[in-house]
Amino acid sequence: MPMNQINLQDSDFTVDERKTITELKQLYLETIKLDVSMQRDIYKMEKSYEDRHNAIYEERKKILDEFRKQNHGDSNENVKNFWLNVLKVSCTELITPEDEKILAFLSDMRSKLYVDDTVKFDIYFHFDKNEYFSNSVLKKTYFFNCLPDPKDPLLFDGAEIVKCEGCTINWKSPRSGGESSFFDFFSPPTLPEDTDDDHYIDIHVRSDWLIFRKCNSFLYRTDNTEQ
Repeated sequence: MPMNQINLQDSDFTVDERKTITELKQLYLETIKLDVSMQRDIYKMEKSYEDRHNAIYEERKKILDEFRKQNHGDSNENVKNFWLNVLKVSCTELITPEDEKILAFLSDMRSKLYVDDTVKFDIYFHFDKNEYFSNSVLKKTYFFNCLPDPKDPLLFDGAEIVKCEGCTINWKSPRSGGESSFFDFFSPPTLPEDTDDDHYIDIHVRSDWLIFRKCNSFLYRTDNTEQ
């Protein structure tokens, strides 16, 4: 239990105990400062590898593009609809039959990390030309708070996502309202100022990142199927 959550009154402590606890809190604050610095260094290291990752992802895109070109209309849907299958591994409950038709045009997914004054990352969804919308790329951005709350720094538990932004989808035909869709992903709700509601964060923010992390899960499942 964090020290600031111990529900004791000052009168419960002797003078020496209060002095010791104050010293321990100061030491804990020093560890928090180190954690903040360490997390910033981790982000910078991830950023330094971004170009090398992208070189690999570009090769992946070439392989998938070539497969689709060589097997157009003459293949099952496993590799042809590679990214649709990746998404169905992680969030199948969000994808409607109509969404599947659109996501069949999804040709690539990438991310970009920013580690300057504001730490944030973008997820890019690249689409082939299609009859549903005119965008070639749909983007969602996540913003991190990497600093402890100055009002209660002892509660700091690492960086957290505090805001996310979607993009406008330029639909070619009006969309029927009322039914949930995967594409609601690009119209995220405004996060409440009080982000202590972990349930809210889990549903609307943290689970989104799984979408980009599921590529290996799909490949692993495919490898096991073929053995």
